[in-house]
Amino acid sequence: MNWKQSLGSFVAATALAASATGQDNWSYSGTNGPGNWGATSSVCANGSMQSPIVIEGTEPVYLNRLETNYLVSPLVMHNERRTVRFDYAPGSKMKIGTKEFELKNFHFHTPAEHRVLTTSYPMEIHFDHTAADGSLARIAVFVKEGAANIAADELWPNLPIEPDQSSRRAEIKFNARDLMPNERTFYRYMGSETTPPCTEGVNWYVFKAPIEFSSQQIAVIRGIMGENARPLQPRNNRMILDALPN
Repeated sequence: MNWKQSLGSFVAATALAASATGQDNWSYSGTNGPGNWGATSSVCANGSMQSPIVIEGTEPVYLNRLETNYLVSPLVMHNERRTVRFDYAPGSKMKIGTKEFELKNFHFHTPAEHRVLTTSYPMEIHFDHTAADGSLARIAVFVKEGAANIAADELWPNLPIEPDQSSRRAEIKFNARDLMPNERTFYRYMGSETTPPCTEGVNWYVFKAPIEFSSQQIAVIRGIMGENARPLQPRNNRMILDALPN
């Protein structure tokens, strides 16, 4: 039995166990769903810069180039019930102008949380970064259905299938840039974390170009973590910058 068949045999049972166990004080459905996240954090209900949003009505501007100076890193993988998170070793940087942010982790959402005009995607990858001054930056990469993703094929056989499971495979060395498109043009806006406590002040960089995963690759991770997209939030007159190539 290959890894795809093995993972498939676990998916249904894992999803059932996760839903039966409960998920702290918030979840993506039921009485603890997004409509009631305000009971966990008032910012989720009353914040003025919440994410995700619809990317529309953008302002074309020339911005500093976004550089991802990522190193090859070992990964620690966590099944957090609501997502699968991949922790990254220190030393990998994202640079915007003169400011640097360190890559902390990447994780997945199915379906995609942001929408571009009327276009929705089946998955979105978030790359979380923190600067020395504590400011937060997140890169969002859309995933469309297409060819199998070679980088994902390195990770999928080792996904932590069971809720609350973590795994570290010393032999796996990975570069997060392999889950990003070659084209690095992006939309830029100020928003928030998309999970409680919905902290605001997050610098969002939403890449325009999607990458491809096969339908089976998308189905496998969706089966493990379930659908975990926060509903779209009000824009509240925020400016969305459309970074022109430079």
